[in-house]
Amino acid sequence: MKNSVTVKRKIEKFIPQFLNNTKNDIEALKDSVLNKNFEEMHRMSHSMKGYAKPFGFHYIGELASQIVQAAQEKRLEDAQPLIEELDAYFSTIEIIYE
Repeated sequence: MKNSVTVKRKIEKFIPQFLNNTKNDIEALKDSVLNKNFEEMHRMSHSMKGYAKPFGFHYIGELASQIVQAAQEKRLEDAQPLIEELDAYFSTIEIIYE
């Protein structure tokens, strides 16, 4: 199943770099879970929360916001499934330009 994300055509040229950066950040988040590095988890998810929504990726921003909260409270049991959901969602994104 694909998850459609509508993006403004005027930012189309930035989307490949956005997707590459997001993929790298998701991998860093997965590593932070393995290492129980809550500081890195917080930093990466906070950054993602800030950059995802302006590009039109609201659900990524919402998940990142929840990861920030879990990292602040050092709740690995909450952060890990959210990061897994983020990774699964990201792998099914289909971009529609308007």
